[in-house]
Amino acid sequence: MLIFSLGITFTLFSIFLLTGQSSNKGSAINISGSLRMQSYVVALTVAEYATREQEQRTKAITRAVNEFERRLNSPGLVKAIPNKPNDSLRILYHEIYSDFYGMLKPMAEQVIENPSTEAKFLNYVPSFVSKVDKFVFDIEQSLAVQMTWLRIGLIATCILVPLLGAVFLIYFQRVFFLPLQALADVASAVRKGNFTVRSNYKKGNFTVRSNYKKENELGVLAGSFNYMIEDLSRLYESLEEEVKRKTKDLDQRNKTVNLLFTLRSIFSSSPTLQGDTLAKALAELMHYIHGNRIALFLVSDDLDSYRLSTAYPQLNDKAKKEFLQNLKSQFSSANQNKLAEESGNYLRIQVKDASRLVGYLVIHFEETQEEPRDYRLFESVSEIFATALINARKREEGYRLALYEERSTIARELHDSIAQSLAFSKIQLTRLSLGLKEELPKEQLQEIVNELRTGVSTAYTQLREVLTAFRLKPTSADIRQSIHKLLEEFHERSGIEYNLKNDLLDFEINANKQVHLIHILKEALTNVEKHSRASKVNVSLSIDSDNFINVSIADNGKGLQPAEREKKGHFGLSIMEERAKALDAEINFLPNTPTGLIVNFRFRTAN
Repeated sequence: MLIFSLGITFTLFSIFLLTGQSSNKGSAINISGSLRMQSYVVALTVAEYATREQEQRTKAITRAVNEFERRLNSPGLVKAIPNKPNDSLRILYHEIYSDFYGMLKPMAEQVIENPSTEAKFLNYVPSFVSKVDKFVFDIEQSLAVQMTWLRIGLIATCILVPLLGAVFLIYFQRVFFLPLQALADVASAVRKGNFTVRSNYKKGNFTVRSNYKKENELGVLAGSFNYMIEDLSRLYESLEEEVKRKTKDLDQRNKTVNLLFTLRSIFSSSPTLQGDTLAKALAELMHYIHGNRIALFLVSDDLDSYRLSTAYPQLNDKAKKEFLQNLKSQFSSANQNKLAEESGNYLRIQVKDASRLVGYLVIHFEETQEEPRDYRLFESVSEIFATALINARKREEGYRLALYEERSTIARELHDSIAQSLAFSKIQLTRLSLGLKEELPKEQLQEIVNELRTGVSTAYTQLREVLTAFRLKPTSADIRQSIHKLLEEFHERSGIEYNLKNDLLDFEINANKQVHLIHILKEALTNVEKHSRASKVNVSLSIDSDNFINVSIADNGKGLQPAEREKKGHFGLSIMEERAKALDAEINFLPNTPTGLIVNFRFRTAN
């Protein structure tokens, strides 16, 4: 490229110089031609004015000689003369210059002084003009030579430029374009996942080889590119292996998550572990770890005895004995801290939570497993089974406590109401029997009979109230629906309008407190229906910032008089007070404004 640029620059500079010199030679030709003409002008002037007066002669000849001198010294002519001392054109110019100042001009001035020298001057002019003619001819020849060289330079430039361009293109094609194209093809192949290609294969008529490329920057680039492909190939292979491993691990984790979700769903769908709930859970676990048989053993509180709870599939007597023997021989007091342990074809997993050991999961395999066990999974499975078993025990215990509490409540209600009425009736029967023996007056006996009738009627009424109260139960797991249905039944039965404000949520009241709350509401609404003569009742249930539930039943009836509260045979208020005590609450019966009664009590939420 440097040679090409210098060649073009030199050629253009030469053409520029030749063009400038040619321009000077053209001006010099014009001026030298005018010198020949001016020589004749001087000769004609001398011939014409030789016979005239001296003043006219002097003026005309001097003007003609000065004009010739001006043209001889013209810059356009002087610039065209070469600077070389031995140049023929310069030598000829100096001869003309010398002849003009040495001969022509002095002879013309002599004619001014002596007109008789006119013939001598005119005889000299032809020889002088011949030198001027030769000078003009030499200048024209010099210009012709320069124009010839200019044409040659232009023709050479027109030929050499395309030729050098073609040579350079071929050179670039071989040295740059083909290697770059080869690298581009290799890059394209690598982008498509082909890591076997290298930048040393044949392309067209040229072979791109690494040993050639090492001689220049493209060689370094090609070598680095090959090293990069090798590194990418190794990296890609390692990434593929890593992706396969991660994918396998992710699939395993997904299966583990699905198993844990399935186990939790099974236990949550049947919290009491009734039916085949445990068997379903054991089947899911066995299929996940590809076992042959699986059994759940429960342990006693002192950890000395084991009981088979559930197995999948069902075990025969021989299999039960093998499982139990394996369990007793392996899990001694020395290794009870191990969550999971293998022995032969058996895997034992402790079922425990943070506080206690509940039992063991024993799994039998057809053959010994070589893959490592996922102990994190065993920990989660152990926690799920332990939580399900412990929660089931707690629910059963809660059910038993609720049953005992209800039985105690029934006994207390019977003792406080019906038992007293029957005792009263028994006394009246004794009085009646004694009165008959003593033959008391008929009026006294009738009074005893009336009291006995009142006691029996009271006992019957109390029995109806107790039966009604204890038949009441929530019809829905949603406490809000149960309260709403209770008020709807109250409205349909009594025709009394009601207004309900309920801000409670289900989880804020446990089952036991829900039962007592429903009983108190039922009893309060019964009192409104029977005794208040009200037209409207407002029921409000809200929770305050201290997590206490406030319950209010307000009617617009006649209210509750102190004397009515002490009246015998009415146990509704005392029943409500007993229920409130079960909620650890104090119930209040307050007058409403302007008329009516407000039943109010407050107890803590389940949380």
